[in-house]
Amino acid sequence: MVMIRGVLEILQLANSYGPKSFNDFTKITIRGKRLSSATVSKRINELILDKVIEQTITRSKTGRRIIGYKTTEKGRRVIELAKELEEDLSHSRSK
Repeated sequence: MVMIRGVLEILQLANSYGPKSFNDFTKITIRGKRLSSATVSKRINELILDKVIEQTITRSKTGRRIIGYKTTEKGRRVIELAKELEEDLSHSRSK
């Protein structure tokens, strides 16, 4: 199965503790290559439109706006389904 490059990785990172920043996502590597800023931006926008991640806005002590992203309940279901599919595929390949 082929998924669009970076989607599952962004979902999984956004699902880890606390909201993640755009820069956190640009550190994702797939097969030794980092996701470009353009790819991260495109994926984040797609995932927000699909309501699997959501944007959070907080303020720092100095009043600076901090934008973060976190996985929604729908996004957590997508991650779980991807895990189940991966397990099913690995079982069928080993037969």
